[in-house]
Amino acid sequence: MLRLFRFQTLRSVRHRNFRLLLIGALLSNAGDFMQNVAQSWLVWELTRSALLLGIVGFFDSIPRLFLGAIGGAIADRVDRRKLLIVTQTLGMLQATIYWLVVFFGVVRYWHVLILACFLGVVNTVNQTARQSLVNELVPKDDLSNAIALHASVFNLSRILGPSIGGLVIALIGVEGCFLVNALSFFALIWTLLLMTLPPWTVAAKKSALWTEIKEGYQYLKSHSQLYSIVALSYVVALIGAPYATFVPVFATNVLHVGPTGFGLLAAAPGIGATTAGLWLASWGDYRPSLISVCAFVLAYGLFLGLFAWSRYFVFSLALLVSVGFCFIAFRSCVNIALQSATPPRLLGRVLSFFFMDRGLWSIGGLMLGSSASAVGINWTVGVAATICALAAAVVLLRFRWAEMVSPSPS
Repeated sequence: MLRLFRFQTLRSVRHRNFRLLLIGALLSNAGDFMQNVAQSWLVWELTRSALLLGIVGFFDSIPRLFLGAIGGAIADRVDRRKLLIVTQTLGMLQATIYWLVVFFGVVRYWHVLILACFLGVVNTVNQTARQSLVNELVPKDDLSNAIALHASVFNLSRILGPSIGGLVIALIGVEGCFLVNALSFFALIWTLLLMTLPPWTVAAKKSALWTEIKEGYQYLKSHSQLYSIVALSYVVALIGAPYATFVPVFATNVLHVGPTGFGLLAAAPGIGATTAGLWLASWGDYRPSLISVCAFVLAYGLFLGLFAWSRYFVFSLALLVSVGFCFIAFRSCVNIALQSATPPRLLGRVLSFFFMDRGLWSIGGLMLGSSASAVGINWTVGVAATICALAAAVVLLRFRWAEMVSPSPS
């Protein structure tokens, strides 16, 4: 039975190209999360301001909101593997510059904003291209498994990166995190070069960029349930997900732990997220329902609300593990539903509308930062968690009502 479980869970790893992507992504993403920890800690030490932490999140993710659809159209137009090599090289350049300004002690807050915005532009294209590439590396029967495993590896990086990052900060300072991240990009670039893929087929005739973006949006809107769960992801991104930006505030002002404790808090959602991905992968050719998607968001709101008022470090860790589980289970279900229902020629554009929700983290970060400065971080995150749960309930009730009033097929 255990052997069957392992086969079901890891079955897409038997495909060489996908296996290479997972290996490179694990190392590269771990470096990214290490840098995120270092960046948050650096800004908190420079400013001691929850609002200024939120502004960094704004500069990092706002490009995804305004450029996300363009990134999706680009991912549908060009060879996605070559596009990823370009984005990874640019990310390595950003991390190297970050390391230099911190190492030589010349870093200023505005440097952080510029570097965060630059990486946000790069990741706008990078995320859509990488997710679209997964569709090319495995057959359709293994797609759900591959998406869930890719999510698990991504979130395993969330465990390794922050945990190691907290130790590196404590031992040699934040500059060490930026250097390690710069070096980690070589891993994914190398594995991309090792892949053997058929030549990229260029479309005989290309429409205007805006026309292609509109085509992807119209396809998504024509599928009402898909459109609704993407809209729900926007609510979670705007109201709930920005809590992660303020983990340094909980670490220092609420739970009273140092860099190592902060690293563990930052890693805790990754533990839950990795578990969620492996759990979904074990289901084989899984097709999520609207009920399961909404249930994960409801649970996410519950656990996040409890975290907002927790005063015990171990309990807070357990709650963040649960938050991470529900969050990635929700996002993986949406991802699987979109990739399963979308034709390959539209995949980059349709996925980009989903990943554009990451751009709302920036606006949400500003909202939560402003609210935290006025009424406190506990009330701010607690109310945000409640709104997320209510939004999931509204989506679920709307479609249950629609089923009841719809005329029966003759």
